[in-house]
Amino acid sequence: MASMVSKLARAAFATRASPSAVGGLAGGGRRAAAISGSPADALSVSLAGPKEYPNPPVDENVLKSKEAMWAFYEHWCKFHGISRDRREMARRFKTFSDNARRVHEFNNSNCRGSLAMNRLSDATKEETNIRHGYRRTKK
Repeated sequence: MASMVSKLARAAFATRASPSAVGGLAGGGRRAAAISGSPADALSVSLAGPKEYPNPPVDENVLKSKEAMWAFYEHWCKFHGISRDRREMARRFKTFSDNARRVHEFNNSNCRGSLAMNRLSDATKEETNIRHGYRRTKK
């Protein structure tokens, strides 16, 4: 009986499509490389998933004045494709500037690693909590 079960299990695993063949995740949690289908393009390989690109760096010039920080905030919004009206930008500006100062201080300290301004750098505390799954309970 045990040999019959192992034969069936081996047959099932042998016929199952591998994750890289169906465009899923390859081993280690990485996106699998997708090979294009036409015979002429058999040698071209493209990585599936979003492109990686560097975020705009935070330097001392950004931290000198509110005007410089506002210009950096506008550049950051344009870089990440975020469009907001002036009132919404003004509401989020303090959070963004605090995060920019924190990133700059950490990157200039003797700590390992580095931080960067990502597309969530102007998110409010409530938005961050909701994103991480925390919900406020009504009392």
